[in-house]
Amino acid sequence: MDRIQLKTDAKDAMRMANPHPVLVTLIYMVILFAIQMIISTFSGFTSLITGLLSGDSQAMLAIGMLIPTLLLSLVASVVVSFLELGYAGYTLRVINRQPAGISDLFAYARLFLKAWGLGIMIGIFVSLWSLLFWIPGIIAAYRYSQAYYILAENPDMGIMECIRESKAMMVGHKMDKFILDLSFIPWYLLTAVTCGLAALYVSPYTEITNAAFYNSLRYGQNSRGYGQGWQQGNWQQNGYDQNAQQSWQQGGYDQNAQQNWQQGGYDQNAQQSWQPNGYDQNAQQNNGPDAGQNF
Repeated sequence: MDRIQLKTDAKDAMRMANPHPVLVTLIYMVILFAIQMIISTFSGFTSLITGLLSGDSQAMLAIGMLIPTLLLSLVASVVVSFLELGYAGYTLRVINRQPAGISDLFAYARLFLKAWGLGIMIGIFVSLWSLLFWIPGIIAAYRYSQAYYILAENPDMGIMECIRESKAMMVGHKMDKFILDLSFIPWYLLTAVTCGLAALYVSPYTEITNAAFYNSLRYGQNSRGYGQGWQQGNWQQNGYDQNAQQSWQQGGYDQNAQQNWQQGGYDQNAQQSWQPNGYDQNAQQNNGPDAGQNF
């Protein structure tokens, strides 16, 4: 797998995207930060109130505030799940040179339960494998790394279907993904040196490259060329023929059919010799000035 090609394709796609992925990523990060701040503020407020009380009053208030805290955390996790799915779908649209914008972050809100369930199942499987040792846990994380892209591209698929398909896609490619991730270490160091400011560019760059990696696994090629692999895979499922669109002309005929006239007994070059009067001009040149009298 050509990592340089994947990264080059990601950079080209970012330059073509409007609005720029940096802006979309900034809004995405702000939303996630705001959700985290709401949970932290609410938890801190609860701790402060319970700290001012004592005895039974403190215990009763702590129990009473526990349920709202859990509910808030649950809602926040659901929102974060479909936002993550939306961002995965956004990166796919960018790498496939499709119109993509901020609204794509919320495009999968109706799938909030499925996105939430997918995140939980992946977390459970990775955690169980991690009990053996941290290496099996890392392998499991790579094994299920394509599940969000699969769900974003196929919203009707079930949670376990996405996990199984991701597992099948990553057979023999986990090391490729691992090496691809290692190649971003200099970018991560740049993010650390700039106190996180570089993440506005590094985050969309890495995620869009990961989307290109998904395309290369899904369609057996990279996504260079305005997402031809993605378009071909989905158009065939929906009953469209991509090659037919390239051959349709305003006159309603197949341009490529001209190349087959020779096989069918037709002479393509004969068109150049047809004349409005119904005779062959070349024959007149070959048989003398009186050849035209034979027609």
